[in-house]
Amino acid sequence: MSEDFADFLPLRVTNISADGKRSFDKRDKQRLIEVCLQPGVSIAGMALKAGVNANQLWRWISKHKTRHAGGTAVAVAPEVPPATFVPVVEITDADPVVVRQRAEKPKALSARV
Repeated sequence: MSEDFADFLPLRVTNISADGKRSFDKRDKQRLIEVCLQPGVSIAGMALKAGVNANQLWRWISKHKTRHAGGTAVAVAPEVPPATFVPVVEITDADPVVVRQRAEKPKALSARV
């Protein structure tokens, strides 16, 4: 994240209702959502910096996408690194390998009186 975004974080609270719900500056909230839509941005990390719950930020982003996609929510798939393949090697040794699953129980000693 560049330094351009640091001037509006954490989000400014514009109102706190009687039930404790906070309202945030609309322009700063919109900037936060736009930053979160950039590739490679951590939503959870941005929520921490903004002073809001990550689940709330996800809801704001989802609403934003719904409004701007003609009423259809668009899912954002995280970038997945390419798969790492492990080579398969054939073992041609003819002798079987025996692996014990558990140790044998010791035999009980007879009781002498």
